[in-house]
Amino acid sequence: MRVGVYALGILMSKERKLFGKPIVPHHMLNFAEQIYDILVAEIELGRWKVNERLPGVIHLAKDLQFGTKTVQSAYDRLKQDGYVTTLGYRGTYLKSRHPQAQTASGKIGVLVSAEQTGQPLILWYEHVILQWARRKNLLTEVKVLPAGMDAGKINQKGALFEEDVRGIISLTPFQMPTRFGDSEGTLPIVFLCAPFEQCAPKVCADVRDAYYDLTSRLIRYGHTRVVFSEDSVEPDPLQTKMHREGYLDAMKEHGLPVDQALLKASREVRNTDLTSVADHLNAIIRAKIPDRPTAVVAGSLGRGMALARVAPLQGIHIPEDLSIVTIGSDRLEGSGGRQMTGMLPDFDHMVEMCLSLLDQQKVAGKSNYTKIHVRMHFLPGDTIRALAPTAESGHYELSAPPMAHDLQTLSQAVPC
Repeated sequence: MRVGVYALGILMSKERKLFGKPIVPHHMLNFAEQIYDILVAEIELGRWKVNERLPGVIHLAKDLQFGTKTVQSAYDRLKQDGYVTTLGYRGTYLKSRHPQAQTASGKIGVLVSAEQTGQPLILWYEHVILQWARRKNLLTEVKVLPAGMDAGKINQKGALFEEDVRGIISLTPFQMPTRFGDSEGTLPIVFLCAPFEQCAPKVCADVRDAYYDLTSRLIRYGHTRVVFSEDSVEPDPLQTKMHREGYLDAMKEHGLPVDQALLKASREVRNTDLTSVADHLNAIIRAKIPDRPTAVVAGSLGRGMALARVAPLQGIHIPEDLSIVTIGSDRLEGSGGRQMTGMLPDFDHMVEMCLSLLDQQKVAGKSNYTKIHVRMHFLPGDTIRALAPTAESGHYELSAPPMAHDLQTLSQAVPC
């Protein structure tokens, strides 16, 4: 195989693809890691034979429009993990398709839709699934759901996935006409989807609990004015409803009032409109308690980032004047690496639950659960001010938030 044809599937444009798989800006997964993941998947699926040469670093970097350092970093990790060996100026050669074992113990199918291809969250799920599969000596085979394919054929052996696939983790929702085991020649399947999606069995992050947790933390840290900024751009109204209900549950439990007018007005705010966000922010600050920061629970990461971006332009300091928490997390623009405070899914645990459900179906012929809610983790950042009263003066001062229970992971399973 000549070096030149390795560029097949790479688009020489702003959209970068390697062997048909997109490489996109991602706040949790850098370009080198994405290249590594793609190359490992191709190695394990047999694109190169042992002792065959991989594409040269310089050629690949040029085709992908990256610096050689980015590609070299991916290759260095391949070498470190035992996949390849470097023979000086002669290039990089495949050393082993399965460095940890002579042969893989099986294969896991991963299903995405065409619309999901290249989405940051989907790429991250694929990355975590790949890491888990490697630890269990499994291969991964990612497939894009063909348009118009009969749902009844998706998990048929030898249809979309080969017969040696042990099970399918679907990142795209659809209605299964039959359960695994109800008909011959089917593969077990589990959905890794949003909680509002109507598919089963599924594993999902407990977003309602996440917003309850975020709001409760703000109250425990001493905030008595906590407002909710709802974002109407969520993909489904049910997702937005879960976010809002988690906030309302916490406010009711702690006996704090909800600014319903401000909540209603927040639905009309456009995150990309500087004036719209500024007007909303000023309305939030207008009712600020003297010498106390207002706390905002943002209904999405996009809304939280929009507020954090506009606040400095309005002379509002974060977190001194305004504490912000939200689902997800990212670095704030122009802040020297400061991070949004939020909740993140325990991706590793979610994938572990998916594999457990696949194993359960393999043994029992069916799943005992329709869904498993996985509790999200609190990610401490730089946009929250924790207030604690002193015994002497009753005044509030900055203190470190309690973190003892933040690494616990809880799952709630709903039986069939």
